[in-house]
Amino acid sequence: MVDSATSTTTANLSRISQQNNPATNTVGGQGLSGDLTTFLRLFTTQLRNQDPTKPLETNEITAQLAQFSSVEQQVKTNQSIDKLVNAQKQTQLSTAVSYLNKEVETSGNTGTLQGGQATFSYFLPANTSSAQVTITNAAGRAVFQGQGTLLKGRNLVVWDGKNSFNQNMEPNGKYTISIAAKDANQNTLTVDTRSVGIVTGVESGSNGAVSLTVGNVQVPFDQILAVREPVALNLGTGNAS
Repeated sequence: MVDSATSTTTANLSRISQQNNPATNTVGGQGLSGDLTTFLRLFTTQLRNQDPTKPLETNEITAQLAQFSSVEQQVKTNQSIDKLVNAQKQTQLSTAVSYLNKEVETSGNTGTLQGGQATFSYFLPANTSSAQVTITNAAGRAVFQGQGTLLKGRNLVVWDGKNSFNQNMEPNGKYTISIAAKDANQNTLTVDTRSVGIVTGVESGSNGAVSLTVGNVQVPFDQILAVREPVALNLGTGNAS
């Protein structure tokens, strides 16, 4: 019967409106566009099949047109957001390209030994009494231990790949630094460690995320903490600036 068809169509229109209510559900732009098309099809079908003796009330038509307007606005809003996100990704990629051949400091404690040099930094509070530097290889074996500098703030470790006995025996690859620091009362301190290296490449993943190639390590763009012009350093362990 016509009444039954009209009732079903009205229910479907109500369901679409509820699905696209931002307070109850999050729908992507593509899903909203599909529902907008469905909304129009159901709405026109409802008007075409309504019982002439019992037409829709004006307030019902007005309410459904308002639902249509709401869905359409959500589609346009999502499209605008997509454009803003894409523009932001392009801006991030352009900024990352400007980092090529620059020295960057990244969060974390893993760096690359390449060409006889791996550089790390760590940060200490005032009155630190000791800071033991330990460097381990990818297998977790300690390959160097020694005392680091005790400057307040940033300290730099430039490791030349030699072990604790000054023997040059470590191959290029990834290494991890840890700092065991204590204050004047021999209390253990929490130390912020970072990896330092030269940017040699920039990549944008399939999801749009930008990363930098530092040595042979891929570093997410949002982990870059500092950017500097490269400075020639004397090789050795514990050089600080």
